[in-house]
Amino acid sequence: MIVLIKQENQTLNDVVLEHYGDLTHLDNVIALNPKLLSKVVLDLGDTVELPQFEETIIEKTVKALWS
Repeated sequence: MIVLIKQENQTLNDVVLEHYGDLTHLDNVIALNPKLLSKVVLDLGDTVELPQFEETIIEKTVKALWS
């Protein structure tokens, strides 16, 4: 797990969006950081634990209509 120290006035959503690129893992981050749920914005020096996820690569075979 990554511990990330953020600047003040950022929300937990901002941190998750910046790190993962979307809010898909927000529930997982909240589960690891219940103490931050009561804050609207993070304070200077707050730490956020961010879980690491394995990237899944999906290969698709594309069939052409014309060859």
